[in-house]
Amino acid sequence: MGCSVVSGQGWEWSFSGHARTMGESYRGLDLGLGEIEDDAWVHQRVQLMATGEWEERWLIAAELTWGDMWGRESPLGPPDQDEGDWLQVYGQRTWELGGEDEVEMRVGRQTLYYGSGRLLASREGANQRLSHDGVRVSWQRGEEMRVDGFVASPVETGPGVFDNESHQKEVMFWGVYAVMPSPLDKQGFVDGYYIGLRDEGSIFVEDGGRELRHTVGTRWWNEGVPWVYNTELIFQFGEAGGREILAGAASLGVGYVLEDVRWRPTLMLRADAISGGDDEGTLHTFHPLFQANNYFNEGGFISPSNLYNVNPVLTLKPHERVTVSFGVNFQWRFSAEDDVYGPPLQRLGGPAPDGERYLGTALNAAVIWQVRESVELALGYTHHEAGRSLVAVGGDDVEYFQASFRVAF
Repeated sequence: MGCSVVSGQGWEWSFSGHARTMGESYRGLDLGLGEIEDDAWVHQRVQLMATGEWEERWLIAAELTWGDMWGRESPLGPPDQDEGDWLQVYGQRTWELGGEDEVEMRVGRQTLYYGSGRLLASREGANQRLSHDGVRVSWQRGEEMRVDGFVASPVETGPGVFDNESHQKEVMFWGVYAVMPSPLDKQGFVDGYYIGLRDEGSIFVEDGGRELRHTVGTRWWNEGVPWVYNTELIFQFGEAGGREILAGAASLGVGYVLEDVRWRPTLMLRADAISGGDDEGTLHTFHPLFQANNYFNEGGFISPSNLYNVNPVLTLKPHERVTVSFGVNFQWRFSAEDDVYGPPLQRLGGPAPDGERYLGTALNAAVIWQVRESVELALGYTHHEAGRSLVAVGGDDVEYFQASFRVAF
């Protein structure tokens, strides 16, 4: 969508945007561990973006964002409301190196999304997206090989007008992310990455304090059929408040597309093992950095920390513009001596007093209808049946419903 205008000085200007309205309802907010049991609200956001490109070498971009929320009883979080600010403002320069090689540098406020959003995502489910102030340098060969290097600081959303800002002295991250063709699958790809994080107010340090965490990982995935897969291995090390960090995660995703069957069903099995541990000695709790808040379902009940889960999913295409999915997610604590975490990495409940690990079963259903290229309707529902480990710390069942309407222009 959008429109383009070519000026007489060789600049090509493009304008685009979208508006989204979403209603959400919870019975058992924060897994029943919060002060307010039931809550419902409507939130809306509008984003407008303009880019100017000169001879495919220089590019400038600016994206405005606005968002508001109505009806919520529980306290508003920073991503819920913004009276107007810059989501992105950056300049970009591209150098052609010959053949299919090129180098690109982007400087300024920008969104960063890598892989499946397990560590760096744009917080799409929230009312206001996440962006970062930083520098990104990319080398690319054709469409299949790319290496990015970046250093950035997350932008904190303020409720007023043009009051969003990053705090480089408090939180910084840096890294390298590479994507290349798989040596084992002609339709597959391999990602390899390193991300460093410095946080001066770590959740894992009593009364706040410095955490320096290093993350290395690899992701194997494909875009082919009938077999589909998306598997990731992550290792973390570093230091937080004098404690050594040794943590990690393994994520399995494998499925099969029945191309010749009506409604083109896709059977998918997803499973995760995400480390956790007690509050003494080596810190084993995995840090998901800036993960997608709807990691397991649109309700975003549980953060991917201290967790085992097994999640079979069935996806159907009853029409080329309609996608329907059903899933069941069985969840356990990795360690009964660690907490229950909710996004964005906040403690919801303490260790299980009797050593119980089972957090519960989540039944998920979603429908997405692409009415036309620029219009999308979506419905989502989750019922989370609380397990013994959750009930033991005061948790309860959750009923969640979501409806959204999005228009691009």
